[in-house]
This record gives sequence, structure tokens and C-alpha cells, in this order.
Amino acid sequence: MKLEALFKVNESKLFWVKDNSPADAATFEKISIKWSEVELEDEVYNEEFLAKLRDQLKALDAANKFAILVPEIDRTYETPAHKEAFTTAMNHTARRVKDCVSVAGFLLPSDLLKEGLAAGKPAVDFMDTLAVKHAQYVYFASKSDIDAFNLTEDISKYAIAIV
Repeated sequence: MKLEALFKVNESKLFWVKDNSPADAATFEKISIKWSEVELEDEVYNEEFLAKLRDQLKALDAANKFAILVPEIDRTYETPAHKEAFTTAMNHTARRVKDCVSVAGFLLPSDLLKEGLAAGKPAVDFMDTLAVKHAQYVYFASKSDIDAFNLTEDISKYAIAIV
């Protein structure tokens, strides 16, 4: 089941696709997802946790509310293999909640953004990987991360909403 995009980003601001009116991401529920809760060990995923997450998101669907999924990197994140494993775990998460209309998108963790926004960098790899099957998602970044990592110019190239 492929969902249509409900939101889009223009000049780092979030808008509804249906009428181009501003959308207020501050009203969206932020749901923390720890990497260690998703991936118990290398490529072994916690399907019970993901089923509960899906149930939580389906309840938001029923209430016509929206969520931003907030991945937390709570494991060693240093090597290219670690970075790929994290992205793969969050992509697996996205597959498990693919039919949840309530998911507006993902907040990009600081560890991804600190390396910048360019092809081949972790944040762009993350968005590109998820976009293959989940093109409806919007990506978000905190204002403090954008400022701390000097990403103000780059952010508009990647249609990331600032929250």
C-alpha cells in the first residue's frame, strides 16, 4: 500500500499538499524510537515493539492526528557499517508502519546532521534510503541543529522542515 504525501516543504516550512496552507508541526506528536529497541542485535528486529508502534500510530490515524518519528541513536555510531545499520533499522521501521497515515515523517538526528547535507553524507543517505519506498515522508530538523552545524544554506536543497 503506497500512501500519498499529505505534506510538503517549501523554504523549510511545512505545508499541506491539498491546499498549500501552512501545517503546524508543533501540534504533531513526537514519538521517540530508540535504535536499540528496533534492532535487538545485528539485523534482528523487535517485531513486538514495531507492532506496538504501529498500534499507537493507527490510534492517531483514527483520531486524525499526526506524528513525527524521532529516531534516537543510542548505540555506537562511528563507522560506515554502524551508519548503514542505523539507516537499515529505521527503514525497517518505516516498512512496518507504511500504512499509517499519521506518520508525517522523521526528525533527522543530530548525529546524522553533524556531517552536513551533501550526497553521500549520513542524513542524505538516510532520506534517500527511506524515499525509495516511502516517498510521502517529510524530514524535519531542529533549529538548534541547523544553527549548530551551519546548515542554513544546505537545508533548502533537501526540503527539510525546521521544527
